[in-house]
Amino acid sequence: MILKPKLFSYILLLILTLLAACDTTIPTPPPISIGITAVENTTALAQAVDEALAATNQANAHMTETVMANNGITLTPSHTATITPTPSITATRPVTATRTPTPTETFTPTYEPILTSTPAAAVNENFGWVRIINSWQSTNAQTASIPVDVFVNDDRIARAVNFSNQTNYYQVSPGAVRISLRAVDDGLDNAQGQTITPITTTIVDVPPGGVISVVAVDTGKGLNLVAIHEDSSPLAVGVTRLTLIQANPGLPTINIDATDKRLRLSSNMGVGDIIGPFDLPAGQYSLDLNDAKANNVTTITTLPVNLTGQVSNILVILPPETLGTGSFTSSLLRTGLTGRVENDIGIRFINALSSIGNIQLSIGQAVINNLGVSEVSPSLPVPALGAPFIVAHQGDAVTPLGDGGVIGPFNSETDAADKIVLLLPNTQTNAQSPYLTVSFSQNAPRSAINATIRLIHGLPGAVPLNLQIRPLRAPAPTVEGQPAEVPAWATVGQAEYATASAYFSRNPEVYSVRVVQSGSQTVIAELPPQQFLAGGIYDFVVVPGSQTGSAQLLMIEPDIQITELVQGSGNPTAVYEAVSGTLTAMAPVQVAVTVTQTFTPTPTRTPIPTNTPRPTNTPEFRQPLLFVNPSPPDTAIDTINLVGENFQPKLQFVITLDSGNTPILTGQVNDDGTLLATITMPENLAIGIHNLRVCVDCRPRGLQQAAYAQFIKADPRITPTATAQP
Repeated sequence: MILKPKLFSYILLLILTLLAACDTTIPTPPPISIGITAVENTTALAQAVDEALAATNQANAHMTETVMANNGITLTPSHTATITPTPSITATRPVTATRTPTPTETFTPTYEPILTSTPAAAVNENFGWVRIINSWQSTNAQTASIPVDVFVNDDRIARAVNFSNQTNYYQVSPGAVRISLRAVDDGLDNAQGQTITPITTTIVDVPPGGVISVVAVDTGKGLNLVAIHEDSSPLAVGVTRLTLIQANPGLPTINIDATDKRLRLSSNMGVGDIIGPFDLPAGQYSLDLNDAKANNVTTITTLPVNLTGQVSNILVILPPETLGTGSFTSSLLRTGLTGRVENDIGIRFINALSSIGNIQLSIGQAVINNLGVSEVSPSLPVPALGAPFIVAHQGDAVTPLGDGGVIGPFNSETDAADKIVLLLPNTQTNAQSPYLTVSFSQNAPRSAINATIRLIHGLPGAVPLNLQIRPLRAPAPTVEGQPAEVPAWATVGQAEYATASAYFSRNPEVYSVRVVQSGSQTVIAELPPQQFLAGGIYDFVVVPGSQTGSAQLLMIEPDIQITELVQGSGNPTAVYEAVSGTLTAMAPVQVAVTVTQTFTPTPTRTPIPTNTPRPTNTPEFRQPLLFVNPSPPDTAIDTINLVGENFQPKLQFVITLDSGNTPILTGQVNDDGTLLATITMPENLAIGIHNLRVCVDCRPRGLQQAAYAQFIKADPRITPTATAQP
């Protein structure tokens, strides 16, 4: 059978096709590489997926073309796109480290709890106490401040109180009390009974047992009387109390920071705002007034303030004394009434050391800085058993004067009155101390109708001095209409140097007061007219002045003047005292009226202090304690065991030896605030007494909580003696 050629060609083509399908020489498909790039957004992720799929399709197309080419089948070139897609080029996104800005140190006050661990005083519900502080200074600093008379209800309690001065605390009946300021002697000679308009007046609600300070300020809208409710509870040792008043309209909203103490005392304080009272550690403060609205800390001005321990303080921020001098503000610091615990006595010191100048006085834990000549310190609570004190000259440096001494003791049962202590120069030859202390008790007998006064002589090198007074108001004209003669000066007391006269009683009135040399009318010093109140006690102290060769006359009152403002004419003691005095004056010469019974009330300390704790939500503050074993007088040979309490938990501590700064041991405080450590003494440590210092969180601006202890390194040449057992 003969096949046709055309059929034969088809058969041959089929055979070749089958042979090509069975060819074992087809190359291995090329590897497929898919690049995966970590991206951080959805757009880049979608683009990466598309590129991966395109690469896969491209690899499959290359494999198909290779098989066909090996078997003689090729693609015909054409103008159409080939089945192999051309991948698009994607720009590589470089990855670089993001630069982190270096943090800069900025001022951020650390808010620490302010101490309020003071006991409360017992409240006398029968009375309240009021005083007035004249801090009235015109806001434009151009108008001169004028003195004012101060009235409580209808009683004038003080005459001609100048700017920066204050009255004493006066006992008043609880409830509404009217406080008025008038021009000096305004309306006292008003015969027609016209209504006298005061400069300013306000009504103060005095709670039973409350203590109120009324501060006269100008907050930009004229003179205003601001009532401050004081906390009169006793203060712990080393603690002071502060109230802040912003009375400078020229300042923006401010923050008040004690940067050196890491404390913020006030935030967003505007004109007229009052902050406090709150308790602080006593000491020297540098208060920064910072702009509260500034992004960064912007200090407007700085006020240096010395806050004495166990003393209450009121700080008034005022306009500058003179405009255009570059100063933005001034201030006025006044101490307040602070209760005392049982057996404590209030003592005020007077610097009469004209040859020394400014002094620093340390008594117990309280420190008074820069007490100038003729200046009077705040009333400090001193135990009746006495307390050590040190006097130092405070110039360019603090230089102790002598070996110090002890003030007291005082018999609290028979002499519980407040004290005035004069610091006088010691003129004795070969004296160990250049100063002497002379104390005087303010224990005048109480009178219901008269004022009580005396003279204290503290002017070195002066002869005996006389205290003279004269009523300010002239007597009524005579019957003939002739003006009466001006009253003569009356001598009411005489004193030698470093002594005091007896107390004398005088009718309550406004008196001019002066001190003259005995036997002459040579005036040594004088005061402007003073208002004497019934029941008031007034000590006049003459001391050297701030200028060389000058003298200064001071009037000192007790912390609280128990006067007749609350008694009125119905007081039986006042009636009895007045009748007895009248009968004595009217009795014939040959008849003597003998008083058989005296109704003079027994002097009491008001308010009565106590140490009963008051409720508070402030955590109790405890000082860190440190104990060593063996403790002196026992000696240590090689190691010392150290036990600490009341430290801040979970903070790092560093232990250093003597005055060195190299740590000998570090560690972390336990969760309960204790620390236990065993210290191996250095081999070259000298024999004798050494000091250990433990400081918790001593980083810059850290807590800086430190405690100290002493130990004695034993002498290896001496055999230890066994401690006697009880």
